[in-house]
Amino acid sequence: MTTKRKKISFDGIAPLMSSEDVDKKDDENAKVGEPHIDTNRKASVATRASRGETIEGAWDKLKAQLKEEKAAREKAEAEREKAESGRGVVTIKMPVTGQLVEFKQIEVDVDLIDIPDANGRRQSLLDELSLSDILPSIRKEGQQRPGYLTVKEDGRFDSLDGSRRLASCKIAGITKYKALVGDVPVADRAKFSENENKNTALSHWEQAQIYGSMVERGDYTTWYQLGAALNINENDVKRYKALYELPELFASLFTTPTNMQKTFGQVIAQLMKKNSEKLIPAAKQLKEERAKVIKNSGSWKDAADIVSVLKSSVRARSNDTIAVKVRENKLYTVGKSKVQVKHSISTTSGSVKFEIVRKGMSEADVAAVEQLILKALNQI
Repeated sequence: MTTKRKKISFDGIAPLMSSEDVDKKDDENAKVGEPHIDTNRKASVATRASRGETIEGAWDKLKAQLKEEKAAREKAEAEREKAESGRGVVTIKMPVTGQLVEFKQIEVDVDLIDIPDANGRRQSLLDELSLSDILPSIRKEGQQRPGYLTVKEDGRFDSLDGSRRLASCKIAGITKYKALVGDVPVADRAKFSENENKNTALSHWEQAQIYGSMVERGDYTTWYQLGAALNINENDVKRYKALYELPELFASLFTTPTNMQKTFGQVIAQLMKKNSEKLIPAAKQLKEERAKVIKNSGSWKDAADIVSVLKSSVRARSNDTIAVKVRENKLYTVGKSKVQVKHSISTTSGSVKFEIVRKGMSEADVAAVEQLILKALNQI
């Protein structure tokens, strides 16, 4: 059975007017002296474009913003280059207080420079291998680009940028460090250091130590609260937490800590659960081999090779395997029948296994054997 659709009538409904028609009607009303009603309605983009107006869209605004930011960066970079070339001083606006700080280039004794905790870069991991990208040129040509220092009350200096260059100078035997020195407010030092160190990123392990310190000192009550505040997804929160708990021994195995993958902490945590007694010595052996490579100016293993060696160390059998005597299957009498029992011991774990061929045994007999075993093991 089919039903007829009821026709919808639009009689009595005025036709819709386009925005251009509405604007035209307003203009006509104004011409004949009728009062103009301001509806606070903005003319459509199409109407404004037809009038010859320049339409600025979101993309145009974004391009203008990017252009302004680029110009600001180029100006700041020009100021830095001017100061770093020794032709003058540089004035930089501080990121937190907004204060203008003047930096002058001088040479400072390397032994008078300290690395604050806010630097984030673990100085104990800086050696000839991890600095191999800049150390050869500093040895050959000397320090070309100055770092940034701030003055301390005791007359010493804190490094705000350039700790890798400073470590390279020390290894190369250079005693004077070129630096732009300014009196940076305490409130600006951490953020200024973070901004200036963006060219050489921290490793995942070093970043995890910063995050962990935030949780430890109570900036965030939990790791997940830290992740929510810093826009870190849940999986990465777990990875950073595992890296924070990772001993520095494992971070020191790579050519440079930045070669370490974000999942490395979770991998090591699993290997530690399997056999930490084998894993730790294997890591120490790798560290000794790495030191020999530095001494002999050789090349070192990549990250995949390091993980492979550590995994193999856990899988390897120990030299003191359990001695196992070959046992013959025995026959035990249960009631009127004889039951064959297979007895074996694992050569790797030493676990004992009994297998009963239950021919002629009732369910009650099996239950009685089970009770005897449990009683012998003090389980019941």
